[in-house]
Amino acid sequence: MTWSLRRRVVVMIVLLIGLLAAVLSVSIGWRAAEDFKNQEGTALAATAYMMTSRLDQYMWGRTVEVRMLAELNEFKDRRNPAAAEALLNRLQMNIAAFSWIGVTDDKGTVWAATNHILVGQSIAARPVFQEGIKGEFVGDVHDAVLLAKLLPNPSGEPMKFVDISMPIKDNTGKTIGVLAAHLSWKWAEQLKQSMFQPMAERRQGEIFIISRQEGSVLLGPAEMLGQKLELASIKKALQGQSGWLQEVWPGNAAYITGFDIGEGYLDYKGLGWVVLIRQPIELAHAAANRLQQFIWLLAAFFASLFAVAGWYFSDAITKPIVKLARTADRLRFGGKEPIETPKGIFEIEQLADSLRELVDSVSVYQGTVAKLEGIAYFDKLTGLPNRLGLDEYLTKAQAMVLRQEGLALAFLFIDLDGFKAVNDSLGHAAGDQVLAETAKRLKHNLRSEELAARIGGDEFIVVLFVHAGKEQSMVLPVAERILAQVAEPVAIGQQSARIGCSIGCAFWDGSREREVVMRHADEALYRVKKSGKNRIEFAN
Repeated sequence: MTWSLRRRVVVMIVLLIGLLAAVLSVSIGWRAAEDFKNQEGTALAATAYMMTSRLDQYMWGRTVEVRMLAELNEFKDRRNPAAAEALLNRLQMNIAAFSWIGVTDDKGTVWAATNHILVGQSIAARPVFQEGIKGEFVGDVHDAVLLAKLLPNPSGEPMKFVDISMPIKDNTGKTIGVLAAHLSWKWAEQLKQSMFQPMAERRQGEIFIISRQEGSVLLGPAEMLGQKLELASIKKALQGQSGWLQEVWPGNAAYITGFDIGEGYLDYKGLGWVVLIRQPIELAHAAANRLQQFIWLLAAFFASLFAVAGWYFSDAITKPIVKLARTADRLRFGGKEPIETPKGIFEIEQLADSLRELVDSVSVYQGTVAKLEGIAYFDKLTGLPNRLGLDEYLTKAQAMVLRQEGLALAFLFIDLDGFKAVNDSLGHAAGDQVLAETAKRLKHNLRSEELAARIGGDEFIVVLFVHAGKEQSMVLPVAERILAQVAEPVAIGQQSARIGCSIGCAFWDGSREREVVMRHADEALYRVKKSGKNRIEFAN
C-alpha cells in the first residue's frame, strides 16, 4: 500500500517523538527511581536512629529516677509505710508511665506501693525482685501477671510492662529490700505518635520495635504484635549495623526498611531494641512514574501538534522535518548535536524549538538527578556523617550557637594511632572493622544533639556543645573516655587489634570563619602526633 505524503509525515512525526519519549522515559525513570529509593532509605534509616535514641534516653531517665528513689530514707525505714506510699503516689501522678511502684523487704514481701496495690503480698518469684536484689535491673517488655486484674485498664487491651528495680541498702551497705517499678509499655506508643505520626502520614511508613531476645514485634500494627520476624534488616541490626535495605516482608510485599538498634545512653546499657521503619517500595517509584507520565504527556502533546502541522504543510516541511528527525535520532543515541531551527515556516521553527525545549528540559533533569545521586551524607562503612553531612550539621549548629548566648562548639579532630599496622598485619577488612567499631565507640560518648563524623581514612571529628568559660572542663571528660574506649581491643575473628588515638581540640563561638577554627584543631592534633600521641591538646 502506498501512503500519501501527508500520512507519511504524520506517521514519521508521531513515531519519532514517541520513540524519543520512550527512550527518555525508561532511562530517566530508572535513574530517578534509584535515586528516590536511596533518598527514602537514608531518611528512614535516620528516623530509625532517632527513634532508638529517644527510646534509650527515655529509659535512661526512668532508670535514673528509680535509682534516686532507692537512696531516699523513706524507703529504708519500714516504720512509716504511709509516708513511703505518699511519695510513690506523687511520683506516679507526675510520671504516668509508672503503672506500679513498690518497696519490698529482703524476702520479697511488698510493704509499700502505689495505691496500696500488692502490699503484704510476695513478689519473690518475679524477675523484678530476683534480679533487683542482686543489683540494678532493667527487664524487657513482658505481659502483666500479678497486676493484670488489679490495675485499671479502660481499653481492655493486654497490659505489658517494662521492669526497673534497684536494691535498697541501709547505711552500712547491707541490702534490706528492693524498689521495683513497672513501666506501662503504652509510653512507647505515645512516643511513636508524638515523634513520627506526621512522617507516617507523609511517607506512609510503619514503625516497628523488635525484641532483641525473642525477635518478636513489641510495637507495630495490631495484627503483627507478638509475631516473630525473620528479616535481613533485623539480623544486620543485631550485628550492630544501621542503615536501610530493600527486602520482602511476610505476605511477599516488598518494602524499603530503615533499621537501627538501641545501644544505650550514657550509663544505661539498653535492652537492644531494634527499630524498623518500612515503606512500600511502590512509593519510592511514585515520583519516577509521575515523571515518566509527564514525559509521555509532553510527547503526546507535541506529537499531536506537529502531526496536524505536517498534515497541512507536508510539501513545505518534508525536507526540514527529515533533517530534524535525523538530529533527534542522533540525540536519542547519546549525541550532543544542537537542534537547528529551519527558517521560513513558523510551524517548522516551532517544532524545532519545542524539540529543543524537550531535550533541554530532560537534560537539565538528568543533570539534577546525577547531582542528587552524587550527594551522600553518610559514610557507608561507619554509618557516620561524611564531610557533606558534617557541613550540613554545622550550618544548623552555628545558628543554634548564635541564638543562645554563652553556647559554643568544640571541634575534636581525632586521628587513629597504629591503624596502618592493623591494615598491614590483619588486612584491610580488619581495618574496616576497626573503623566501624571506633565509630560506635565515638557515638556512645555523645548527646543526641552532638555529632561524630568520618572525614576520611582513619580521621574523625567530634562536635560537642559547650558553655563559655567551661570549655575545657566539659571537653576533657569526653576526650578521656574516647581515648580509653578507642584503646580497648577490637575482636577480629580469633584475633584482636589494638589502636589508640590522638585528639586536637579548638572552640568555635560561631562568629569566626569555621575553616580557621577547624585548622587550629588540626594543628593541635599535629602537635599531639609529633609529641607522643594518645592524648588531647587544645588549640591556642
